[in-house]
Amino acid sequence: MMLSDVRDYIASLGLADHVYMGKLPDKQDKSIGVYNSKHQHVYGTAIGGPSLESYGTKYVTLLVHWNQSPRDTEKTALALFDAVRTAREVTINESKIKFIQPLYEIQDVGTDDAGIYEMVIEAAIIYERGV
Repeated sequence: MMLSDVRDYIASLGLADHVYMGKLPDKQDKSIGVYNSKHQHVYGTAIGGPSLESYGTKYVTLLVHWNQSPRDTEKTALALFDAVRTAREVTINESKIKFIQPLYEIQDVGTDDAGIYEMVIEAAIIYERGV
């Protein structure tokens, strides 16, 4: 599972005008950014080694960069949170997302320098490994 697969899945939800991964150079309103998580997570493997793993975990950060309304931003963040937490058996590109586990509630991170409200969702993407 690559970050681009997660980005494509988030874009398929149709919640934002723009969905990007990596840097957002011009900070467009009504955007969702998809990043690899910078948090540390424990590495785990199946007993018997990686060849016996049936699933993998990819940790991501979803940034809702919306507009100057805290109400609109929270409404969109809640819709995104609900969409990811209810996702089951989703095929995107050639990868299958088994489910998505938010790691904690939505985080309000305030505004950027232009006064645009932002909220963050940290999640673990549980995906099926290829045989």
